[in-house]
Amino acid sequence: PEIRPIVFQKSWKLSRGAPLAVAALLLLAYVVTLAPGVTYWDAGEFLAAIRTLGIPHPPGTPLFVLVANVWSRLLSPFLGFAYSVNLFSAVCTAIACGVFTWLMIRWTGRALASAAGGLTAGLMSSVWLNANETEVYSPSLLVCMLLLLVAQKAVETRQAKWFIMLAYLCGLGWSLQLSALLAAPAAIALAFGIMRGRSESARVEDRKLIDLGGLMVVVGLIGASAVLFMIVRAQHDPAINQGNPSTWSAFADVIARKQYRPAPMLPRQAPWYIQVGNMFEYADWQFALGLKPDAPPSLLRTPVTLVYAVFGVFGSIWHRRTDRASWRVMMLLFVTATLGVVAYLNMKASPSYGEGFLSIGAKHEARERDYFFALGFVCWGMWAGAGAVRAFARLGTRWRFPGVAVAILPFFLNAPAVDRAHDLSGMAPIDSARRILVPAPRRAVVFAYGDNDTYPVWSAQQVEGRRRDVRVVT
Repeated sequence: PEIRPIVFQKSWKLSRGAPLAVAALLLLAYVVTLAPGVTYWDAGEFLAAIRTLGIPHPPGTPLFVLVANVWSRLLSPFLGFAYSVNLFSAVCTAIACGVFTWLMIRWTGRALASAAGGLTAGLMSSVWLNANETEVYSPSLLVCMLLLLVAQKAVETRQAKWFIMLAYLCGLGWSLQLSALLAAPAAIALAFGIMRGRSESARVEDRKLIDLGGLMVVVGLIGASAVLFMIVRAQHDPAINQGNPSTWSAFADVIARKQYRPAPMLPRQAPWYIQVGNMFEYADWQFALGLKPDAPPSLLRTPVTLVYAVFGVFGSIWHRRTDRASWRVMMLLFVTATLGVVAYLNMKASPSYGEGFLSIGAKHEARERDYFFALGFVCWGMWAGAGAVRAFARLGTRWRFPGVAVAILPFFLNAPAVDRAHDLSGMAPIDSARRILVPAPRRAVVFAYGDNDTYPVWSAQQVEGRRRDVRVVT
């Protein structure tokens, strides 16, 4: 297949430096707003599991636990354990957006528009909130972008090593967290040129690549073998041992998330229009959450969302006209990470959605699930940021930089709502853990209500070493 070169030779330095600049600027934003310690929901459990090489809730995320444990051993002597693992999320997300910027430059040849898109993508509120706490969705986003990067190298070089690497990354992604494979369909389509016209010579090359199929399967299984850590570690009953996958049967149950009784795709747990509408509710939070952090649409926040929706459409049209094949790949990625997630997960309505449409007493999700759509919001942010630059560029070359200003405006519009470094409630999780542990008698058994009681206590016990004599029953 024909490879599109970098268009402007004058800007070769910008083309090479733009991804690094995007990653550095986003990392700065994440560090400025980084949580100083444990946060609510899964972070406390993950911190405790990472510290003890334990097994968090199904499906266990073993690769995340292993890699974050190594990372924490390197940095925690200088930064503290919780802060260093929070920083791991920030670094993963910043690199992921830098890689996406590199890909967009490769696809379109426009460094400035691509860099603006990369910045906007990283400033989406759900992406940002994943980046400044301990959360598996940050390394998952990085694996998604690495899949696309390797696929791009495969389509450019047609070298077997890149196809083998693609299979290995798919295996690693599965052992990290299933969301890392959201990019697999788009990466495979990109690597094998499915989204572009195929010449006879390319089809001959693909037939040669079929001979690699067996090796790719083996290498993919090697990557996926990280999940075996759980059955080995469970034999030693670590402090965090959810599901106790010490037998092959329990191991299979943990991987399949049997504890949660995963819903099949049919029947739907909520009407389709509720599930899709819920996704749009989350989309309304992405660009200006600081203007109105409350869930319902508002006259302050929602018009901003609509403006960036227009820029996103403009950016998508520009991308399609510039390089139709890569636009198809990105559109497949976007659809998979939005409507595909809706179809596959079959979620109940969120706690803030469906009033007046669902029957009284209808079940809702335990928490907001906007983070499930982070990859889709990254795609939308890329198109919106690039679209702003290209739209303003129509007024003249000098107008490109006001377009960049529009692309980075979500930093100011989202920061008040996503800042975990200066939020006075940031100490609430560890404070609530101490309020549970300190008054407890020696060797007490404490009955806790749910995640936000249990996980901060686990973090206090395993990370801070507080009151390990106390047992928590959820």
